[in-house]
Amino acid sequence: MSEQEPPRRSAAALLVQAFDQARGLLRRELDLARAEADRSLRSAGAALGLLAVALLLAITALDVLAEAAVLALERSGLTPGWAAVLVGGALALVALVVAWRGLRDLDRARLAPERVGESLREDARRVKEAADAGH
Repeated sequence: MSEQEPPRRSAAALLVQAFDQARGLLRRELDLARAEADRSLRSAGAALGLLAVALLLAITALDVLAEAAVLALERSGLTPGWAAVLVGGALALVALVVAWRGLRDLDRARLAPERVGESLREDARRVKEAADAGH
């Protein structure tokens, strides 16, 4: 028995198949990008939610503590105005430090998809290798 060669496909059929495969690959890459973006946004949303809760609690606590500090400074001999300026200035400085930390943590959430870029680079490398092997 002689071996039969597989039927040869036309160039047009091969081209259609290549485009179909490329379209499927692109669709999967877009799905991956969407999933990564959703995960990143949920992470950033959780970080923002924590910052909002912390801010609300801090405002309430600081209001009470600031009044107590102003009263303590008044009892130690400062005028009410200077006591308020001292306490307010100290709290403003602390607020700036806390806000900076929150913004830094939010920046670390990395909102851009990472794996999609790596996957696309790998796909491009494979296509290039396949094209080079075909020549």
